[in-house]
Amino acid sequence: MCGIAGFISNNENQIDGYVSNTVESINHRGPDEHGYHHSENVCLLNTRLSIIDIENGKQPFYNNNKEIVVVQNGEIYNFVEVKNELIKLGCTFETSSDTEVILKAYESYGTECFSKFNGMFAIAIYDKKLKKVILGRDRLGVKPLYLYEKDNGLYFASEIKAFKKAIQDFDGSLDNQSIHNYLKFNYIPIPRTIFKYVTHVIPGSFIEIDTESLSKKVTKYWDITNQEELVDVTEEEAFEQIDEIFTDAIRIRLRSDVGIGAFLSGGLDSSLVCAATKEKFGISLDSYSIGFKEKRFDESYWAKTVANHCDIENKVHILESDIVKMWNLTTWHNDQPHGDISFIPTYILSEFAAKDYKLVFTGDGGDEAFAGYTKYFSSFDSDEKNYFDSISLIKKDEDFDNLYTSNFKESVDYSVPFKIFRETIDKVSNKDFTNKILYFDMIHLLPGNNLVKPDKMAMANSLETRSPLLDYRLFEYTQKLKGNFKLRENETKYILKKYALKYLPKDVVYRDKQMFTVPVGEWFKTHLKDYVTEIINSDSLSKRNIFNSSYLKEILKEHIEGKKDYTRELRAIVNLELWFRCFID
Repeated sequence: MCGIAGFISNNENQIDGYVSNTVESINHRGPDEHGYHHSENVCLLNTRLSIIDIENGKQPFYNNNKEIVVVQNGEIYNFVEVKNELIKLGCTFETSSDTEVILKAYESYGTECFSKFNGMFAIAIYDKKLKKVILGRDRLGVKPLYLYEKDNGLYFASEIKAFKKAIQDFDGSLDNQSIHNYLKFNYIPIPRTIFKYVTHVIPGSFIEIDTESLSKKVTKYWDITNQEELVDVTEEEAFEQIDEIFTDAIRIRLRSDVGIGAFLSGGLDSSLVCAATKEKFGISLDSYSIGFKEKRFDESYWAKTVANHCDIENKVHILESDIVKMWNLTTWHNDQPHGDISFIPTYILSEFAAKDYKLVFTGDGGDEAFAGYTKYFSSFDSDEKNYFDSISLIKKDEDFDNLYTSNFKESVDYSVPFKIFRETIDKVSNKDFTNKILYFDMIHLLPGNNLVKPDKMAMANSLETRSPLLDYRLFEYTQKLKGNFKLRENETKYILKKYALKYLPKDVVYRDKQMFTVPVGEWFKTHLKDYVTEIINSDSLSKRNIFNSSYLKEILKEHIEGKKDYTRELRAIVNLELWFRCFID
């Protein structure tokens, strides 16, 4: 687990300043050591959090004639299997590092190597002979990788703040359309970012960049759009296949040269990960949980219940409203605005666990693979526009007319968010509507929001997270299952819940889902009323020339007086202003 960065540039570069500034900006991702390669007009850099082969895993890795250079962020979970395959081809190895496996796999297979890896990764390969830099990203986008392109240079990094810190003439022009998209989705859908010249590398793809011309070729190495849904599969057959994949996903994620803990919310997914790890492999994961004094948000009782059932240790940290003081810090680590305030407890939970461990298991991915959110019930009428409106942060165009200034309104296209949704689900037009919306969340919600949270918040505390439920093989299989295997009237995660009874008590499996969030909407009405009022009424927010100040004051007043719940809207607008203060002001 690490951070990576680098550039291909035809401009003169002060390499020492670039390296020191980049390391400073992403050192939290890899505080153990750093290394870099610089030759011709190419630089590859790595900051390392040592998890596999602590002694010999320093990056970059070079082949024998030093014509191939590799750095990576993440882990190749199946590196042992790939390594054994390469040994049969005659390859020899000097270390036990998974990064050396990437190097030898590229030497043997070229860019076909990416399809052989099961892991979470962002990889940079410099092939001097071919005069190419190759950037590859894992299938689901667990590990981030950004590009900055402007003038005669192309830069890449694990975090956007590395560009701001290390590029002297970084162009921070904003993309107003992305701000509008954010206020529709509650996050900025990929590949765009809030910065006009910064984009994401698309998950499940690699980019080949010519080091002379800077021309790019993008190749998707993973694509499940044409999978047919299974017709005659029985529940028992589904249980067997899920168990086989899930068990193997845990097995390969247990490979580590450091101890492993776990995040345990008491919800189904994290509970299942802890219980199956104990039963299948006899490993007791020390678990870490967050609690709230507000009982309807507090899951700590259930975390203790699961811990007792599995006979594992459980430590609970109780949160109060003073955690809002950390909103600036988590916004800085996020790189972009996010309307999901649960980034704060995730940061605190990561800080809590990182006192004892460098690596934890999580339950991320289960909701998106098996339809775990109650929002999916809105899909039963199968009307695309109605469903999209039901999940949108701000639903109606006339609400945006009231919200925006006239100048900002003219700079955005209201129709773009729905086009993103429609174009994505059209790629799986052969599937039922439940699978269409799950496909959308796999493509956009995961890498745009839900995977940003565990990556950025954990890495801010130099902590690696691994989730067996994010194994790409599970997503391949669940996308083959008909929608009613996952979602039924008033029941989410139908098949996963029945499967989970193998490991967990019925009252844990079938209890009502609680969202992992913060009761900030209630706090805005009481002891955080002054806090939210200061931000909404601030001169700085008004001068952004995005929002109609009188309308903002009106919805805040209605929210505080309990006339209408504007929690999600206020949360997103407050975080956008905090982002401006962190990154622009």
